[in-house]
Amino acid sequence: MLRGIVSLVEQDLFEWTNSRLTLSQNLEVLSISPLRQEASAREYFRVNTKENSFVGVFCPPETESIEQFIFLAEFLKDNGVTVPEVISSDTKLGFMLVEDFGDKLYQLHINRQNYHHLYSAAIDEMIRIHLCPPHPKLTSLSRNEMYMQMDIFRDWFLKDLLDIEITSERNEVIENVFGTILDDLITQPQVLCHFDFESRNLMMLENGSTGVLDFQDAVFGPIFLDPVSLLKDLYFKMSEKEMCELLDIYTSKAYEFGLMGNFKTSGIKKSFDFTALQRQLRIMGTLSRLHLRDKKPFRLPDLTTTLDFAINISARYDELRNFSVFLKKIIFPELKKTLKEIL
Repeated sequence: MLRGIVSLVEQDLFEWTNSRLTLSQNLEVLSISPLRQEASAREYFRVNTKENSFVGVFCPPETESIEQFIFLAEFLKDNGVTVPEVISSDTKLGFMLVEDFGDKLYQLHINRQNYHHLYSAAIDEMIRIHLCPPHPKLTSLSRNEMYMQMDIFRDWFLKDLLDIEITSERNEVIENVFGTILDDLITQPQVLCHFDFESRNLMMLENGSTGVLDFQDAVFGPIFLDPVSLLKDLYFKMSEKEMCELLDIYTSKAYEFGLMGNFKTSGIKKSFDFTALQRQLRIMGTLSRLHLRDKKPFRLPDLTTTLDFAINISARYDELRNFSVFLKKIIFPELKKTLKEIL
């Protein structure tokens, strides 16, 4: 057994990658080490040889198939998107050997000096994703699916994490907000969305381009889903003016390539904000479930920033103002108290 391996997954992946690389490229694996922790059940490892490195991926076959990742890696690359190549895979074992894009994650390297350049480069990749054509293996988000994505906010965040009583009055406020958001989302142009296009999933490559990771959940949906993921990032704070400048860059390109159709420019900011609120509600529910069900509390600190985003956006619109007050006066103090007890 290789020194330093601490789990059966690492041992099995080491043996599998070594076998595959020896046969295909006459390379011997020298070491394998865990990479970042994920919200999903997937596990990532850096696989080192004498010549270069790769990324080994394990997806538990009983919970997650790698077939969609493999399909999308090829589909997106064929459509000009910079994604890592899948070098080898075993769908029964849930193993993949993937091209290594390095260590320069946007999340860790973005700063006040380079954010405009990096986000502009990321927008170019986003546009390439949005230009992808339909395919039988790609699905579209329905109104009900987008509702269910928000409903985990009520169930997992409000009820289960914070133990908030959902009175009939509060439930009416929540339902009205869900309906208002969905009425906007279904009127937006529909494009292929990465669905989690944030700095944690973007890489600075040596050739100056932007590499895109974690694309297995790509789906056709409202056009502002990806711009919201990028520009309402939990890990880098921008002013409203700076964010709007980058949103203008995206929408200008989207109109240029015919992605916006007849969508009126006057509705851009409101649709962007409503889409941001939908994402933030989904994230709060997802991170709560991640802690309570999956015993992974490492993303809990992100809840404060996410809730703050939701409060500020809701306060801008008359139809959402009651919800903003509810979040600010009732939910924010409870979240602060709960996080203090857990962390």
